[in-house]
Amino acid sequence: MVEENHYDCLIIGAGISGLDAAYYLQEHCKWASYAILERRANLGGTWDFFKYPGIRSDSDMYTFGFSWKLWKSAKPIAPAEDILEYLKEAAEEQGIMKNINFNTDISNADWESSDNRWHLTTASGKKYSCNVLFGCSGYYSYETPFEPIFPGQENFPGTIVHPQKWTAEHDKLVVGAKVALIGSGATAVTILPNISDSASHVTLIQRTPTYIAGKPEIDPFAQFCNNWLPQSIAVKINRWKAVLLGALFYQFCVRYPERAKKLIKAGMFKEVESVMSTEEFDKHFSPPYNPWQQRFCLA
Repeated sequence: MVEENHYDCLIIGAGISGLDAAYYLQEHCKWASYAILERRANLGGTWDFFKYPGIRSDSDMYTFGFSWKLWKSAKPIAPAEDILEYLKEAAEEQGIMKNINFNTDISNADWESSDNRWHLTTASGKKYSCNVLFGCSGYYSYETPFEPIFPGQENFPGTIVHPQKWTAEHDKLVVGAKVALIGSGATAVTILPNISDSASHVTLIQRTPTYIAGKPEIDPFAQFCNNWLPQSIAVKINRWKAVLLGALFYQFCVRYPERAKKLIKAGMFKEVESVMSTEEFDKHFSPPYNPWQQRFCLA
């Protein structure tokens, strides 16, 4: 009979949510034994799994990052490799890494009222039990993303790939190719500028336009704080600046949607006015909704 490993708490997934849950367990329930069960060979979840061109955060890291380990970099919208390094550093600093069981794929989790415990079985047959189970595995399937079937796609001679399934081989296929991107959300806005130089031509096919704001890679204010203030002070100022400006901008958009729409579209047109007429811009960049009624994108 397979021996069952019992913990007070088990956390499924060693991504951002799983690491955060582990930190607060250690901080507020020091008496509790716990383990993180991660099916992959590395922590990081999304930031380790996705490999599409330019993958980055689409929220600023000052507010997206942990409150117990403030983001230090002057890059608010960070590439995946920076985020992954940040997560590894956080896990090591807090002693979380030693509690992560990698390559542990949970195939079954059952609650038993007879002993008031969760009983888990891995794909390899290993067994765990716990009193409290945290599901920190994300809200969509990594293996089976939604892939619509387009009429006649079986006759298309080229390659069709979902961003979640992007590999190094697709980086090579893009070079010199004509590429069509279907969708105009955060992922498309990330991929397009990162393949435009290597592909011969890129066409973005959108159903509905998106509000997009241009933002520099390096935040000059954050850079100034990092250069001239003690790090312990700079990180707090950068975080609170992002929190307050984000909240104020959201409230402005919600309370004064027409003014916000005018302001945002003026900024968008400024980026393309050298290659696009006002009529063409209005045709392709006029969302039929108010700012923040759908996701706001950064480029």
